[in-house]
Amino acid sequence: MAKYFIYPLSGQSTAYGVSSGDLDGNDFTSNTSVTDYTRIIDNSITSAATYQAQWDAIRIDKGSAAIDTVTAVAFHCTAASSAGFRITTSSETDGAGTTIYDETAVTKGWNVKLDVTASSAERYWYAIADEDALSVVTEVIIGNQLDLTNIILGGTEGISYNNDIIETTGGHEFSIKKGEARRFWNLTLSHITSSYKTTLQNFKRTMDGSYHNFLYYDGSSYHYVYMDENSLSFKEIAFGVYSANIKLIEAL
Repeated sequence: MAKYFIYPLSGQSTAYGVSSGDLDGNDFTSNTSVTDYTRIIDNSITSAATYQAQWDAIRIDKGSAAIDTVTAVAFHCTAASSAGFRITTSSETDGAGTTIYDETAVTKGWNVKLDVTASSAERYWYAIADEDALSVVTEVIIGNQLDLTNIILGGTEGISYNNDIIETTGGHEFSIKKGEARRFWNLTLSHITSSYKTTLQNFKRTMDGSYHNFLYYDGSSYHYVYMDENSLSFKEIAFGVYSANIKLIEAL
């Protein structure tokens, strides 16, 4: 099965403008109808925005540069809902534009739309409660799909239980739990061409190393992860051909 990443555009959780409002037809009106609206691009899936009524909307502004095309969109829900959710994009501030995602029901976990076509000129993105109040959406990823090629069999995965064993001067041992258990995945990519190496380097730059979270599809399920800081250090194994390791850690 194919494995790939879905990662947010550069600056999504740090530089994009986010505003709450209502979208009635093609007219977006700024107001306080959505509480905790910045949650949907805060690089975390722990807390949800709260849409209080039908047509409540969040407008995401990519900025005046409006860089990057978009090829994939994903959003996370803490529970299933039949309230309806719609994502549209536009070059205008009023909400008119192209519908990217439109479903009357959303599922718990990650809801993903691939093969999206949205140009760099489409600066404004709207996340809309289409049918009723909605309080389950924790994160929206507006970004791109990166296919993983030439993965060597034998990669490892497991769970780190995040414990430290401390020994006192007298020889007594204590276990300290620093946090929640996290899954991890170790992948090795081989026969990386120079062009694919550039693609991977651009991805790492966009993620700012380990700073931003993204989605990893392992062939059957989506996982919200970040990349270990030492990942994607390239070794030249033949002229113009490289290998690299990637360690992914579950983001809680």
